[in-house]
Amino acid sequence: MPGDAVLATTLAAVFFPAADPTTGLLSSLAVFAVAFFARPLGGFVWGALGDRIGRKRTLALTVLLMSVATTLMGVLPGYATIGVAAPILLIALRFLQGVSAGGEISGAVSFIAEHSPLHRRGLYVGLISVGSVVGTLLGSLFPGILLLVLSTEQMQAWGWRLPLLVALPMGVIGLYIRRRLDETPHFLALKEERAREANPIGAALTGRENVRLLVKSFLLIAVNASSFYMIVGYLPSFASKSLQLTGFQAFAPSVIALAACLLAEVLGSWWSDRVGRRPVLLISGVGLLVLSWPAFLLITSGSFGLISVGLVVFGFLAGGYAAVTNSTLTEMFPTKVRVTGHGITYNLSVALFGGSAPYLLTWLGGVTGSTMVGAVYVMVLALVSLPAVLAVRETAGRPLRTV
Repeated sequence: MPGDAVLATTLAAVFFPAADPTTGLLSSLAVFAVAFFARPLGGFVWGALGDRIGRKRTLALTVLLMSVATTLMGVLPGYATIGVAAPILLIALRFLQGVSAGGEISGAVSFIAEHSPLHRRGLYVGLISVGSVVGTLLGSLFPGILLLVLSTEQMQAWGWRLPLLVALPMGVIGLYIRRRLDETPHFLALKEERAREANPIGAALTGRENVRLLVKSFLLIAVNASSFYMIVGYLPSFASKSLQLTGFQAFAPSVIALAACLLAEVLGSWWSDRVGRRPVLLISGVGLLVLSWPAFLLITSGSFGLISVGLVVFGFLAGGYAAVTNSTLTEMFPTKVRVTGHGITYNLSVALFGGSAPYLLTWLGGVTGSTMVGAVYVMVLALVSLPAVLAVRETAGRPLRTV
């Protein structure tokens, strides 16, 4: 859940009270990362199901699992009540969240892509990322407002539960909507022709062309994962611990960067239908390589005005790249293994380069004493991913692959 990172300090006090502040924060961020390391498992399981039983049914199941796991987190007793069982149960529920998320995004982008017209596919698939950012933004604002209006004692007693309990009604609404949607024509055609793969995972992992697609997709997502999840997972704790910001300014960095990210995703996905996916990936990817360091110099300047400028630059570039990664991936894989191929590569990359980023960067910052580790991290991955971006075959405006 997006708000978990904003609430990292509070969750550390509730579930790891015996630890010193830094160790408690790292423990809380490690719990945040658990869900990301569960995502590859979800990618394999739900991806295979999506390619076997359909996009629609798989989406409904992932929504239900996410809603139940998040709601249970919201009613979980803290360490003071049940001792060490509290962090163990927290980790288990975070794991279930990750398994659910590992299938939800891949199923959703395949579902939308297979329903979209050729000239609007980039925009429609990009709106999934836009919706994710809106949810993340709201998920950061809600706990951020609670941190402002409630005392530390109130937050630790019951305030942290509220953002999690919102998942129950939202899950019911999401499940109702998704159950009323029609299955995609691509999957129905596959089913009618009896052309579904008996083992989508095996099919996706075999053959020289499929392996090349998996490697290329994995590298493409690395920049998206590192930049986006650094915004939602690393910046909240970085703002309070390293930048010494308090009150509104403590959670404002994530909100500002996410707002810039949101605007760039709308523009980038719309533009990709006109100029192609590859130019958008190249411009934003090279931008992150060249401008991440200057952006972080502004973010660590000490002036809130300059901090905001740096956040807008970084968030806009991250959003531009994220706008077209999902449409690019879904267009690369054939219908028979589309959900599986996307699920495997997307979730492995997010787990390694996104979920681990808050913990890794907090630790590196503590060891090196540098506030620029975030910039270096994104720049390295942007450089590594550049060959994959250059190797992308333009797919905008072309029919989805069937074989």
